Formats: sequence, C-alpha cells, structure tokens
Amino acid sequence: MRNRGEVLKISFSAFFADLGYQTAVVMFPLVFVIILGAPVWLYGVAEAVNYGLGSLIGFLGGLLGDVYGRKRIAVIGNAVITVVALLGFSRYWWEAWLIFLVGWWTRNLRTPPRRAMLSEVTEPGERSEAFGILHALDIAGAVLAITYTAVLLYLRFPIEYLLAVTAIPLVISTLILSMVNAGRARAGAGLGATGLRATHRFVWLIVLSTFFFGFSQYSFGFPVITTAEFTHEDYLAVVTYGMFLTASAVFGYVFGRLRINEYGGLAFLGYLLGSLASLGFALLAPLGVLGLYPMAFMLGMAVAATEVFEPTIISKLMPSESVGSGMGLLTFGRSVGVFLGNVIMGALYQLHYAYAYYFASASSLVAFTIVLAVIMRGSLTR
Repeated sequence: MRNRGEVLKISFSAFFADLGYQTAVVMFPLVFVIILGAPVWLYGVAEAVNYGLGSLIGFLGGLLGDVYGRKRIAVIGNAVITVVALLGFSRYWWEAWLIFLVGWWTRNLRTPPRRAMLSEVTEPGERSEAFGILHALDIAGAVLAITYTAVLLYLRFPIEYLLAVTAIPLVISTLILSMVNAGRARAGAGLGATGLRATHRFVWLIVLSTFFFGFSQYSFGFPVITTAEFTHEDYLAVVTYGMFLTASAVFGYVFGRLRINEYGGLAFLGYLLGSLASLGFALLAPLGVLGLYPMAFMLGMAVAATEVFEPTIISKLMPSESVGSGMGLLTFGRSVGVFLGNVIMGALYQLHYAYAYYFASASSLVAFTIVLAVIMRGSLTR
C-alpha cells in the first residue's frame, strides 16, 4: 500500500472518534427511554430523525467535501461531534434528543469526505484492504468504548461523568484527522446535475440496495432495549452492543484482506447474513443472552461486509473527482432507509418486539435480491 501512513492516520482518527461517541450511541436509548421515560415509539421517531434527516447532511458533506475540500469538511464535522459529551446532563427527553442529534448529524457530515480521502490516498486494488483497516480500527474504538461503558455502569459510575469523559478521545480524533495529507479542494470537482444523470447505473442500484438494508440496519438501540427487557440488567444490554461491534471490527479487517468479489461479499456476507440475524432476534430473544448475543455477533459480521464492500464498489464506479459525492449518495441511501425503518420499527415494536425484527429481516432480503440481480446482470453483459 503506497500511502499506508495516511491510511493509518484516517483510520486511527476513526478509532478515537468511536472511542468517544459510541458511548453516547449506546447510552442514548437508555437515557431517553429508561432514565427520562420517553415511550419506545417516540424513540423510534427520534432515531428516524437522527439517522434519516441526517442522510441529507451526509449527502451534503460529500458534495461540500468535493467542492471546498474533503479534509476541511471532515475536520469541522468531526470536531462538532464532541457535543455528545453533554448527553448525560440532560434532564428532559427533548434535551437528550437535541444533543445527540447535533452530534450524530455532524458525524454524518464528515463520513463521506473522510471515505473519499481514503480513496484519494489509495489505488483501486488497495481499497478493500484500506476500507477494511478503517472499519476494523473504527469499530475497535467502539468495542473499547462499550467495554468501559459496561464496566463503569456495573460499578454505578455517574452517567453524566461517564459521558463527559468522551470529549477526550473525540478531541484526539480531530487532531489526528487534521494531520492527514489529503482532501484539499480541487478546481472543477463535485457532482452537478449532469454528473448525477451520467452516474453509472450500478451506483444507483447499490444506493437502492443500501436503502433497503437501512430498513434492517435499525438503530442498535432496539436490540439494546430488547436485551434490557429480557435480562433486566443495563450492563448486559450494553454488552449486546459490544458483541455486535467486536464481530464488526474483526470481520471488517478479515473481509478487507481476503480476495472476495465485492458484489458477492455484499450480497451474501452483508445483506443475507443481516436478514438471518434480524430473524434470529425475533425468534431467540426469549432465551436471553444465549439467543441475543450470537445474533448481535452475526449482525456485526453483516455490517462489516457492507462497510467494506459498499464504499469499495462506489470508489471504483465513480470518477475520482466525484468520489466524495458518490460516498454521500451511499450515506444518503442508507440513512433514508434507516429513517423509515426506525419509524416502522418503533411502531411495530410497540405492538410486539418480534414484529419489528421480522420486518427488518424481510427488508434486508430485498437488498440481497437487488445485489443478486446486479451480479447476474454483470455476468450477462460481460
């Protein structure tokens, strides 16, 4: 890899970012529903707004990064994520929602330009490995975040100070990202209306498939809530997220290193496996951690596959000057699916938890079918 140092800077920036904000991600449903008493259906709406309307922020981040400089937009977005450190001081559900929303939206803003920076410093043949390293270190930070969160919750450490500590790794993350030698503004970059019309049809199919997978990649707060309901222990609920993240980190690196066809890996290891995991949550939740933890691990594997193969495919299909915009489209497609999925998940969960997971499983199966059609279409046109 010709620019391994730059790849590692971007990846370690992701590591420290997740070491901070993932604590807020796992604590938000507990603060919002368990501590502040908001109903689950309102949690579904909140996460729909966080993820769904945040999709526009992600798409905007990709466009702005291509035009004004990917590094500049990525650093600004990364810096503002730090507001999630205030989440523990919320006294009303709307305060918690607003704080998390600002942090999550700016996280979305910086993700497409950061991915485009990674494409910028690598050759096409290196990108699966590069995105695998990024995802592995990204999620390794999240695993450590969940570990210290679970331990401190078990020790009854005050939640407001637990969340306040997250500001430290978030500041470190921003400093590392600011040292990356990539992402400067270039004349004539960006994706205008003409570029959108000329975008490869397979890009739109991948965006469509990730839209449906967004239905199944619900906020992981739902499995956290399910685990809390069946075990009656908050720290065991947090460990569910840890299982998910551990699998995602390990297999993100493994999938990046293996010479797997990107389309086949996305279809079978990503979308199909995700469908089976959601089905497992519906059927095995009454077994408690014996049923929930393996499904969380399986879902982590599925998400690792999507995080490696989706951006790799997009980076190869988009022209170099518009990769950020392509990553923005990818974020947009996923987040719109997550927006609608969380609203539906919240409503179905209010009726019965299993209905929500059945819906997620079916949606992921649709995503699998779309990519399978892309594979067949590609083989027929060769």
